[in-house]
Amino acid sequence: MTTTRTQPTAAAPAAPEGKRAFRTDVQALRAVAVMAVVLYHLWPERLPGGFVGVDIFFVISGFLITQHLMGEISRTGRVALGAFWARRIRRLLPAAFTVIAVSLVLLFAIMPRVTWQENLQQLGASAAYVENWLLGFDAVDYLAAENSATLAQHYWSLSVEEQFYVVWPIVLLAALAVARLLRRGTPRTAVRWALFAVFVGSLIVSVVMTARSPELAFFATPTRAWEFAAGGLLALFPNVVAGARLASLRAAMSWVGLAVIGYSAFFITGSLPFPGVIALVPVLGAVLVIAGGTSSLGWSSSRVAGLRPVQWIGDYSYSIYLWHWPLIIAAPWLLHGATNWVAKLGILALTLVLAVLTKKLVEDPLRSKPGVKQRRRTAFGFAAAGTVVIVLVSGLGFVGVQRSNDDAAARAQVSLQQDACFGARAMVASNGCSDPFARPVDLDTAFAASDLGTDESCQQTAQATEVILCRFGETVAPAKTIVVIGNSHALRLVPALQYYGASRDWQIILAAKTDCTGASTSAVPGQSSADACVAWSADLQRQILAMPQVDGVVFASHASAQDYLAGVGATVDDVSAAKADVVQTWSTLEQAGIPVIVTEDVPGMRPEPGPECIAMSSAAVDPCALPRASVVVPNLLTELAQQNPSLADYVTLDQYMCDSELCHSLVGGVIVYSDSHHLTGTFSRSLGDYLGADVEAALAR
Repeated sequence: MTTTRTQPTAAAPAAPEGKRAFRTDVQALRAVAVMAVVLYHLWPERLPGGFVGVDIFFVISGFLITQHLMGEISRTGRVALGAFWARRIRRLLPAAFTVIAVSLVLLFAIMPRVTWQENLQQLGASAAYVENWLLGFDAVDYLAAENSATLAQHYWSLSVEEQFYVVWPIVLLAALAVARLLRRGTPRTAVRWALFAVFVGSLIVSVVMTARSPELAFFATPTRAWEFAAGGLLALFPNVVAGARLASLRAAMSWVGLAVIGYSAFFITGSLPFPGVIALVPVLGAVLVIAGGTSSLGWSSSRVAGLRPVQWIGDYSYSIYLWHWPLIIAAPWLLHGATNWVAKLGILALTLVLAVLTKKLVEDPLRSKPGVKQRRRTAFGFAAAGTVVIVLVSGLGFVGVQRSNDDAAARAQVSLQQDACFGARAMVASNGCSDPFARPVDLDTAFAASDLGTDESCQQTAQATEVILCRFGETVAPAKTIVVIGNSHALRLVPALQYYGASRDWQIILAAKTDCTGASTSAVPGQSSADACVAWSADLQRQILAMPQVDGVVFASHASAQDYLAGVGATVDDVSAAKADVVQTWSTLEQAGIPVIVTEDVPGMRPEPGPECIAMSSAAVDPCALPRASVVVPNLLTELAQQNPSLADYVTLDQYMCDSELCHSLVGGVIVYSDSHHLTGTFSRSLGDYLGADVEAALAR
C-alpha cells in the first residue's frame, strides 16, 4: 500500500547481528528484501509488491533476536535487558540519526516551505520511534491521508523494530517467570508457548483490523507482531533448521521460499488488503528460506546466496534502506521535476555510495569503539540526546511554520474584506479584474497546504454508522438553518456558507462522512463502508426530519464515480438502484417541505498537491492549470438534480476556477486546492458571496 497518496514505504532491515549470528543465507535474504524494497520505490509499476520486504525483515529480526536471547538464557538463565538494549542502540541509532540529520539539512536547503511542516513532524516522530503510529493515524484521517510522502516516512518500520526490541525480551522473561512459578516445562517450552500465543493473537488482530481499518493496520505494531513471532518460533525449533539427512529437502525449501517471495513481490499489490491473511505468503517464503539454511549441494541456492555482490548488499542493507528513500523524495525538488530513469539510476548509485560511507564512518566505528562498547550509560545517553536534539529542532521548525501560517491567515482575512479581485471574485466579469491567474509576489504555498478551513474532526470515518453533527454560525436563534451533507468536499464548502451566512444569522449544520454522499439509505453491496454509509444516511435522514428548523439541505460530494454512490465493486444495476434511492431521499425531504440543493463537484486536478505543484515552478502565471475537459467530470448527484428539477436545484462552481479552456490551481492570488482536489479554506470563503447567493435564491424558489 502507498502514499502520495503514495504506497507506504516498506520496512527497514535490521542491522546485521555480527559474526556471532552470521549466516550467509540470512544475509542473502536481507539482500533480496532490501533490493525488492528499493526497486519497488524506484519503479513501483515494475515491482508492485516489493513492499513485502517489510515482512521478510520482520521475520529475520524475530529469528535472530530470539535466537540470541535464548542463547543468553541458556548460558546465564536470564537476559541482561540493559546490555541488550544498549547493543541495539549502538547498532541502529548512529546511522538512523545521521540520515535524519542529513534529511533536515536537505529539507531546509532544497525543499520549499510547503513541505516543511509534514516533514518536520515526521522527522521528530521518527527520532522518537513513533513514526508508525503517526502514519497509521494520519492514514485513517482521510484529509491527512492526502499528504505527500515525506523524507522520514520509511522510518515507520524502524519504529516497529525498536518497539519489538523493547518488548520482546520482556515477553521471553515473562514466559520464563510463569514457567518457574508453575514449575512446569523447560524454559524453551515456555517461550515456545508464549510466542505461539503472540503469533495466533497478533495474526487474528491483523486479519480483523485489516478488514476494518486497513490503513491503520498496515502500520500498527500489534498487526505485525506475529511476523516477528514466526521468525522467533523458527529459532526455537532448531531441528527444522539443521539435519544433514534432510539436505535435499532443505535445499528445495530455500528455492521454494525464494519463489514464494518472488511471487509476492510481483503479484501482491497495494490494492489488496494488507497485512492480514495475505501477509502469510511472504512470511512463509522468508520462513522457508531461513529454515532451509545453507547447503553444500550443487543445485542449492547457497551458491547464489554466497556470491560476493549478494553478501555485500546484505551487509550494507540497513544503510541502503535508510538512504534510498530521502534521496527519492528530495530528487524532484533538486531536479525541478519528476525523475526519469537516468535520475533513478543516479539515486540508486548514490544510495550505495552513502551506504558504504555511513557503515564505514558511522556504524562500524561507534559499534566497536573501546569504551563505548562497554558503557551502557553512553549508549542510553546517546539515544536520549539524539532524540531530544532532533525532536527539538523539528519542533521549533514546526512552530515557526505554524506562526508563519497564522500570519498568512490574518493577511488573507484582510484581503477577503478589502480586495474585490481576491480568490474566486477575480473570475466575476463585473469585478473588472485584469489578470485572474497572475502569481502574487508574496504567494504562501505553505499556508495553502494547511488551510483546511473547517475542523477535520467534523468528517466521520468510512466505518461510522451514527451521525455526529457540527454546527457553525448562529446556533441560538438562526434566521436560516442550512444542513450541508456529503464527504470531504462538503466539508470544504462550509467556509463559503459560513462567510455568507455570518452577516445573515445563518446556522450551518455539517454532516460529513468519508466515501458517502449521505443520500442513499437503502441496501447496497456488502462492503463494510457501503453498509456503514447506508446506516449513517438513514440515521441522518431521521435526524433532519426531527429538527425543529431546516430551511434547506445542500448535498456536496465527490460523486463522479459509482464507488461513492453504491460501494466499491458495484454493478450497473447497483448504481441504478442507488440512484433511485437518492431520488426517493430527495422526495422525502421535499414532502417534508425541505428544499434540496446539489452543488457541482469541484474539478479534480493533478496527482501532486496544488501547493507543491506551484512551489516547484517560478512561472508568473498559474503553472499547474489543466485542460477543462480533462478535469470537469460528470457528477452523478448533479445529473440526478438536472433530471429531477422538481425535487432538487443545482449550483455550478467550475466557473470560479475555470475559464473556457483551462481549470486553474491559482485564482485571484489564492491557491485553489490544499491538495489535488480539496478547496483551501481561503478560496472557499472567497466563493461565499456567490455560493451563498445561489443557495439563498434556490431556497426562495
